[in-house]
Amino acid sequence: MARPRVHTDDLRDRLLDEAERIVGADGLAALSVRAVAKAAGTSTSAVYTLFGSKDDLTRGVLVRAFESFAAAQESATDADLAGLGVHYVGWALEHPRLYEIMFGEALAGLAPTAETEAAAARAIAPLRRGVAQAMEANVFRVAEVDTVVASLWSQVHGMAMLLLSGHFPAAADPVAAAMAVIDGWRA
Repeated sequence: MARPRVHTDDLRDRLLDEAERIVGADGLAALSVRAVAKAAGTSTSAVYTLFGSKDDLTRGVLVRAFESFAAAQESATDADLAGLGVHYVGWALEHPRLYEIMFGEALAGLAPTAETEAAAARAIAPLRRGVAQAMEANVFRVAEVDTVVASLWSQVHGMAMLLLSGHFPAAADPVAAAMAVIDGWRA
């Protein structure tokens, strides 16, 4: 008779839930295999069996952050580019520690993997589609899609970082600042 599987997918999900909760509350520096195992009510050997290493557990949190962000972008009922920007900044402000890990992968010493790169690509896909649609509808002037995506993405990312750090100018209107960049691409 085969031995029952002790380290199940449910346990893997629970470990990721706890890791995500820890990072979301206290940042990446608070993440440890021991803390995650304790919070999930299991052993560190379960973490290593299911993930292989702390880095792989961290990558799991990174993928989940990108997936949550992508879901927020996909659920934007106002799928115009300005609406996507509002949802982008809103998600970053609501999940600052997860946003931090999304763009601090290299700073955390994590080498990208096919899975993390695919998750990042899914997260930016709504913006790519929006830009392509704006060009097809002659709302935006014709340009390289990736150039326009980089321009708009840089704007909302910079705004999110300035707002998170408390450095966004108090007298500035974030919506007007964002619209100026969007208007720069109009046909």
